[in-house]
Amino acid sequence: MTGAAILCLVAGAGLVVQNALMGAMAARGAGLTGALLCNSLVGLSLLGLVEAWRSGPAFPLRLIERVEPWFVVPGLLGTLFVAACLYGYRQQGATVTVTMVVAGQLAAGIAADAAGLTGRRSGIEAPLGWQTWIGAALLVVGAVLVLRGRGTA
Repeated sequence: MTGAAILCLVAGAGLVVQNALMGAMAARGAGLTGALLCNSLVGLSLLGLVEAWRSGPAFPLRLIERVEPWFVVPGLLGTLFVAACLYGYRQQGATVTVTMVVAGQLAAGIAADAAGLTGRRSGIEAPLGWQTWIGAALLVVGAVLVLRGRGTA
């Protein structure tokens, strides 16, 4: 297993812990939006400190010079992701939420790889292999089994 794969596994486990902690924050009166805001402020502060250390204190000015309107989209999608996970954990638990998130990521990932949006050669040049399609089918079967086991499918 590559270092990137291990990092992704650790990050996936971290998301479960993050959402459990944010759910506890919300339950203690912070609310969903308050928990999301706290999460974002901590992450933003950490990234700001790292970038100031790495690039110097003038990095915000250099960033502002390069900003384009579409730069807001990843932040909006990231907030949607965290909010959907937090809401899902509270409504249906971690298992169903993670299952649905992974299924959505897999579908979008296959489409993005096939379209060449991820830096991977696309389409006829490098079609997705049969292993990818079997793995995707197994994930869908697994998702259906999880949902049926929870009485939601």
